Amino acid sequence: MDIRLREFEPIRITRYVPELDILNNPLLKPNEKEFLEEFYEFLEKELDEDLRELEELNYYVEEPTQDKKKEIIFRIMKKLAQKGYYSTVLVDKDEHEVGKVMRNALIAFALCGGRWSEYSERYIAGNWSVEMGRLAGGTLYCNPVDYKANDYQREKFLLPVARDGAIAASAMTEFNAGSDISSMELNLQVQDDKIIAKGKKVFITNGMLCDYLVLYGRLNNGPIGAVIVDTEHQKLKNFRSARIRTYGMNDAFVSRLIFDRVDIPRENLLQGHGLEIAFHQLTEERLVISAEALGDAMKKLLYSHTWALNRHQFNRRLHKYQVIRFPISENIRQLNLLISALINYVRELDIHPELGTSKIMAANTMGLKIQTTELAFESAIHCFRTMGGRGFIRQYSAPIGFLDPYCMIHGGGSNYVLEDSESRKFFKTGASPSRYEDTIPNIDMFFK
Repeated sequence: MDIRLREFEPIRITRYVPELDILNNPLLKPNEKEFLEEFYEFLEKELDEDLRELEELNYYVEEPTQDKKKEIIFRIMKKLAQKGYYSTVLVDKDEHEVGKVMRNALIAFALCGGRWSEYSERYIAGNWSVEMGRLAGGTLYCNPVDYKANDYQREKFLLPVARDGAIAASAMTEFNAGSDISSMELNLQVQDDKIIAKGKKVFITNGMLCDYLVLYGRLNNGPIGAVIVDTEHQKLKNFRSARIRTYGMNDAFVSRLIFDRVDIPRENLLQGHGLEIAFHQLTEERLVISAEALGDAMKKLLYSHTWALNRHQFNRRLHKYQVIRFPISENIRQLNLLISALINYVRELDIHPELGTSKIMAANTMGLKIQTTELAFESAIHCFRTMGGRGFIRQYSAPIGFLDPYCMIHGGGSNYVLEDSESRKFFKTGASPSRYEDTIPNIDMFFK
């Protein structure tokens, strides 16, 4: 059943706003703008139809849509991988002048925000849910695997994802621990030739779609380790996954995972301490999520701006009312300030990759992530208010993604990670893998 009301006209973006175009930001270098323009062209020509098909499925109730959405997500990730947009770990530094983290952030911004196309004279769709799926596989999985994988692991578990677009995920968050690493309980019992995983994970994007995932847990109830799990196309024995329905992110397959004594080959264990492996990708993840939030905020401000100019209330256009106009203007100003901060952080991380394990950088990027998700949240509120009663119905909330920021504003809990005892110990040692591993009794025994 299609729940749209025919009496309401479809919402359309009809006006280009220079202040909301990231290509106008003076901090972006010419080669970065060129890369972004190329991705926008790819978004319009290759992904827009798929993204609109996903949106269309959100208007139907009382009929199954999940399997149809799965097919579209698989198709989108394949297309992204073919162009090198799914993961950046295989990007050749000599071939591309734009840094890996910068590429990742610009893709995230564009894929969440979409853009107004002067050529097509229409708004090209953006979708935060799809971008979260790309982040989960292309960054949260690929980065730690690329960092620590041996030749066998790279060939078997990294290339199918980074090169071919197989769906992947990262399983860290738990029901009672959240992102508190010190409270992680999933047990990875190490035996001679295998690892037995027992425990549960929750809020895992791509969890019920993934072919591969990197699983974090306690090695024999001691130090944290990371192991690659081949889900055998979700048919792995004693492994179960199920979708979690969230208020927003309607097209993201957020999942719970159950490992009921799952046998994993010991050769899948990543060398090194799991805490160091996790932190290696968290700083980049925060910057990418910041880019996602800024793209989402831009999209909502674009809709707000359009409606403020075109909607009449009490015989006046909405932009005549200060209560509507002022918040939009303030949010646009904040958007551009935070985009500038993001560009500077990303550029520094590309120039100095060692900052990925800096406590100061970790704290600053966490602060940026919180500020940007709060801006997306506020932009959703003002967009909702500008639209009035139309915001209550799905035919208007679906393309805008009203509730998506509500799923992200909590910050993932990772702002507390810096204060747990294991994290303090990790940073106190200077974030050197060898030095840190020396402080953990017998950790080497797991890699013999």
